[in-house]
Amino acid sequence: MLEQNEFTKLSKMNFDVSEEQALVLDQVDRVCKEFRPIEDKFYLDHKVNDQVKQSFGKAHLLGLPISRKYGDGQGADMMTYALAIERIGREGTGPRTFFSVHMALGEMTVQHWGDEEQKRRILTPATRGDTILAFGLTEPNAGSDPTALTTYFEEKEGMFLVTGQKMWISLGSTAKYIITFAYPKGKREGMCAFLVDTESPGFKAELIQHKLGLPTADTSTLYMEKVEVPKEDMLGPRGKGMSVALSGLMNGRLSVAAGCVGVMRDCLDEAVRYAGVRFQHGKLIGKHQLVQRHIGLISTNLEAARLLLLNAAFIKQKYEENPKNNELREAADLAITKAKYFAANASFDAANRAVQVFGANGYSFENRPARHLVDTRVTMIYEGANEIMEQKIALGSLGKGFEAYS
Repeated sequence: MLEQNEFTKLSKMNFDVSEEQALVLDQVDRVCKEFRPIEDKFYLDHKVNDQVKQSFGKAHLLGLPISRKYGDGQGADMMTYALAIERIGREGTGPRTFFSVHMALGEMTVQHWGDEEQKRRILTPATRGDTILAFGLTEPNAGSDPTALTTYFEEKEGMFLVTGQKMWISLGSTAKYIITFAYPKGKREGMCAFLVDTESPGFKAELIQHKLGLPTADTSTLYMEKVEVPKEDMLGPRGKGMSVALSGLMNGRLSVAAGCVGVMRDCLDEAVRYAGVRFQHGKLIGKHQLVQRHIGLISTNLEAARLLLLNAAFIKQKYEENPKNNELREAADLAITKAKYFAANASFDAANRAVQVFGANGYSFENRPARHLVDTRVTMIYEGANEIMEQKIALGSLGKGFEAYS
């Protein structure tokens, strides 16, 4: 029988922050504090914030999860990356979206699927912010069902010619390269991924206006008419585009979950601050029980979301260290799905409760809860709509054979 003190040696999971992680996170925190007034101005002006890469690039944070072999890559593990994105998420879903797309969907996808030449050519400038990356999967009629996409490619004179339309593409008007998914012309199988240069003839991007939220984020529609892509810019093996897309989405969902946890933290901070200065009915509103209920629920859901995030990052890191282990891949995918689903919904609820604590003042974009309320709504749609996440989570218990789209 184990002695009582022996039980302290049984735990394998440790979410303590190391000294090296603390240095990185302190740097992220410093840049975020400097960045906040910049984001505030762009948000109230309802303009795309083009200062994200400058602010974070000069702090060497645009290649955080990328190998040190490439440019400004920092070689951070998934836990450090998740904690950094959580902190950035406190500044808003708009700037956090930049990181989700450029790093998680872009850089990490190239690092996983690219050959050495592609990694050096794309990742080296990307980690420095000289090249911005985006992810072109969604189309007007292909959202939750990527198999329905109609973008196609042809082969001619040693080139691929890509034709089609993509929609709701974050960083679409900013990126130099967009990881674009297409089928061979006339076929519904053999999807491939390409690194499409947005400066190529036949490529056009248009900003999407009048969005519900994310005014500081570049969201665009892409038009491609026989855009030439060199043979060496196919990403991953031929016909494995769906695998490339799914691995990118796994990284993207982890990033969304982390950002949503950051949003919840900011909503809690704002609600607590306001409850401590606002008087109604002769006392601070923080002394009213129903206001306390809002704050208590935000705090509880924040802790739950954060633990789901840390668990997902922990399992994802184990998979990164054992990339041929399919069981770990499935475990990471399920854990990330749960974290993304819960955190997305909980962040919207937290913003809604924070607005309620602020009362009429919460209805103004001058106050942060209002921004979080409209911005987090998209997190229940992009990188996997709620309904798709619920199905994936259910299948984790039901097992194969119960797929809705088999």
